[in-house]
Amino acid sequence: MKKYSILYVCLAVTGLLLGGCTDLDVVPFNEITAETFYKNAVQVQAGVERPYTHANAWACPTGQTGSWRISELAADQLFWPQKGRHGYDGGDWGRLHYHSWTDATTDGTTWNAWRLMFWGMGFTNNTLEDFEKIDFPSIRLTEGDKAAYIGELKILRAWHYLKLMDLYGNIPVVTKVGEPLSPPTLPQAEVFTFIEQELNENAENMFQLENALAGRVTRAAAYAMYVEMYLNAEVWTGTPRWDDCIRYCDKLIAGDGGGLNGKMELDTDIDITYSNDNKNQSKEAIFQIAYDYNKGMWLGRGDFGSYNEQDILNTNNNGNNGIVVTSNAYNAYHAQDLRKHSWFMYGIGDGYGGYNYQGPYKDLRRKRNDYVLGTEEYTGLPIIFCFKPIKAVVSVSGSRGDAVANRTITITEWYSPEFPGDDAKLKIQEALNGSTTKNLVITNYDEGKPEVYLSGAYNGQNPELQYSWSTKNDYRYMWQDCAENTGARYNKYKTGQTGDPNYGNNHFILYRLSDVYFAKAEALMRKNGGAATQDAVDLINVVKKRAFLPEYWESADAIANGDRYTTSTLTLDELLVERGREFVFEGKRRQDLIRFGKFEFALDGWWDGNGGYADGSGGTLNRDPSRRLFAIPGNALQANPNLKQNPGYN
Repeated sequence: MKKYSILYVCLAVTGLLLGGCTDLDVVPFNEITAETFYKNAVQVQAGVERPYTHANAWACPTGQTGSWRISELAADQLFWPQKGRHGYDGGDWGRLHYHSWTDATTDGTTWNAWRLMFWGMGFTNNTLEDFEKIDFPSIRLTEGDKAAYIGELKILRAWHYLKLMDLYGNIPVVTKVGEPLSPPTLPQAEVFTFIEQELNENAENMFQLENALAGRVTRAAAYAMYVEMYLNAEVWTGTPRWDDCIRYCDKLIAGDGGGLNGKMELDTDIDITYSNDNKNQSKEAIFQIAYDYNKGMWLGRGDFGSYNEQDILNTNNNGNNGIVVTSNAYNAYHAQDLRKHSWFMYGIGDGYGGYNYQGPYKDLRRKRNDYVLGTEEYTGLPIIFCFKPIKAVVSVSGSRGDAVANRTITITEWYSPEFPGDDAKLKIQEALNGSTTKNLVITNYDEGKPEVYLSGAYNGQNPELQYSWSTKNDYRYMWQDCAENTGARYNKYKTGQTGDPNYGNNHFILYRLSDVYFAKAEALMRKNGGAATQDAVDLINVVKKRAFLPEYWESADAIANGDRYTTSTLTLDELLVERGREFVFEGKRRQDLIRFGKFEFALDGWWDGNGGYADGSGGTLNRDPSRRLFAIPGNALQANPNLKQNPGYN
């Protein structure tokens, strides 16, 4: 009879995880058995839901190094640069950026994801074993209920293995806790077969998606897993499965898997899917991690938010100023694309299409007649998120000794490769005359320093390498040379302002119907030798049109500018670019780059070049294709002698 503790559950899969329960002879406090713990449906449900709450730690951008973080930071859209004295973090994020991670036990970037994901998989195995021992009718549940719960857990376990297989390729498969003690590595194709079998045996028995099941595995979620597997089957097994991919896309499009809020269909705009009431508003969400701020679970913006973000957006929390958007990712959006204006904070201006997340930012939280200011390299100056340097030369009316309130700052010279116009200059001029900044600028001016630097490269690790001022339009930063305001910033999931009754209740979307439209379009193109069919074009255009004002979308300019596709303009390369635009921040980019053969970044506009630190956290991108799989972590290899390292790491 297996025993476990409510307060301390041994969920580690022996041989896979370190730091789990290794002394099974120690009797923990408050020990009970599975048979005596599960007394009613509520307690059974608690057992089912535990792997879901744990997935928050690894599948979402919630502050831990899980699959989301290592996938996105190893791709070409997001990175976590060193910003002055912050962000070096032992070089972890630089090694992801340059694909220079290792299997060393000291390299936590791949180990933490492995640990968290196998830990979550252990929750599913633990509960499955418990449920096999329970007499469900004795707690007023049917054998049918038991079968449904077991099927849900098996599909949830399959999802864990799908994500592990994607990252690490060749992994062990364990279906019972501690059996075997040291499981062997299975080839990626065999892991694929195991996952497919689990889906085949359970998918059709799952409940259809409905609102009451938001955040749970349903038939729709299982179909979406099929779509992901078959879309990537050629990479993972060597055999393409395009027709199978299309078959499950069609099931979801037809509504065979159910719908979160009525019939499954595309959401009508670009924001509903990610809103703080997306559980009740989105029609296209298929599978999500559920959050409720009032119950202590919320998605947050910790990895993304700047140090003063709560003042910019009037929210309850600042961030750690970590992850930013690369220039090539942000600049992939055309000027009329509403996603560029809604999903990012960047630049100087008044926004577009009803969105305005451009600086300089008024202090919304404290409602002061002042601007949100920097706290590090640009302390006391208006925060402007940008990619290239900004410098203003000012003159100040009056003279030293005059009251500051009676003096006015005027910009006489303006240097900004990104924002060269007078409109940007005048907005900054207004911000420099804000109450806090005005004192700083006038003090410096009176001391003979009329230059005001609002952005520029900074090297906190090696101050002697700090770059001098440059006005070159091709100015580019290294990973380790950034500042507190470098790069465009995340704004896709908006928590709402303080006082919003749905504040922070955004569910994080893992699969959505737009995924399915894109997958079907790609499969059709792959079957057609890479050329777009009209059906493929229609699938992409119906998703993309939401990102443009109707009068522009229907105009000839939309076609001329490459925004509305035709069979000649929708190439596979363009499909990859559009996938990047549509699914930014959603944890899909690494997988996409690998499937399109671009993980070594054979793309224009990659972030930086050569140079950096000896530990590999800055320098030349490692273009070895072996990096398409992460290393099996050294910690896991030490714990389990039957694991085999992936090729290219020995």
